[in-house]
Amino acid sequence: MLDDPHFLLAHPYRNPFVPDPACADGDPLSDILALLQVRSGQSLRIAAGGAWALRFPEYDYLKFIAQVQGCQWISVDGSANAIRLDEGDCLVMHGGLPFVVASDLSAPVRDGVEHFRRHADPATGAVQWGGAEEVVAVAGRFDIDPAQRDLLAALLPPVLHIRSASAAAPALRMLLDMYRREDGAAPGQRLVRDGLARIALVEALRAQGAAGTRGWLEAIADPKIGAVLRRLHAEPWRHWSLPALARIANMSRSALALRFKTLVGIAPLQYLQRWRMQLSCHALRHGDEPVATLAYRLGYASESAFSAAFKRHTGSAPGQFRRSFRHASS
Repeated sequence: MLDDPHFLLAHPYRNPFVPDPACADGDPLSDILALLQVRSGQSLRIAAGGAWALRFPEYDYLKFIAQVQGCQWISVDGSANAIRLDEGDCLVMHGGLPFVVASDLSAPVRDGVEHFRRHADPATGAVQWGGAEEVVAVAGRFDIDPAQRDLLAALLPPVLHIRSASAAAPALRMLLDMYRREDGAAPGQRLVRDGLARIALVEALRAQGAAGTRGWLEAIADPKIGAVLRRLHAEPWRHWSLPALARIANMSRSALALRFKTLVGIAPLQYLQRWRMQLSCHALRHGDEPVATLAYRLGYASESAFSAAFKRHTGSAPGQFRRSFRHASS
């Protein structure tokens, strides 16, 4: 079957999370979020009064904070300046470094985990102390596929401050509040909360892209480079060439190569190779498709050519990579 020259055209590789495989263009941001596998974690409402400072340890998840009332400070270990969250601001954190949250940075620093444990209401999940509600925030913890942390790091800075004036801030506050209010006993609760978590991350990523920071998010918003990225994501199995991609972008080859590398950081065909590797890693971790079939679906002329490229990228052969992941998972 794999020797059939029509096999690849009949059975190209498709991202299983893409809802419409017949679409001519892909959706790179949706593809990336599918690989991240964002899932709901914990959420809570925090209300506090007085002067306080709480220290929290390292973490291995994605953290969202929406400032509902008042202001508070976030000081991440190793950062020169603390971030002030004013009413209406949102913060996204995934760097994993310990940090201090405070209404007053000069207040004595206490253990945040123990403090939350003492002041949490088991019935509502809310945390309150200090009498008056001078500071009110909603915090959400979202989990992602641990194997995709490098991918998330390429999209977002370790700490992203979304100010209230940003178009994304109102949507994020609403989503996090809906996430907090979702009743844990309601039918379909996990599906709803997972959906809200993904939407919140999309809004944060859109805010980052709209900020004009050079990088992948700006690239997919660019009319010309975005068109190229959408085709690469829609058809990663094609034997793309720089001239073919230049025609899609309606640019010269040199202009495309320069602008693509300026925005994305690597050349177009290097990006294609990296995207194929990300897809193959996901398929090997979560599927049972034979390596030879996966190789042909991703556009490689042979299993050996795919295996060589995969080993250069990961340091291990595809079969070994799959076995190692299954062993670690078990």
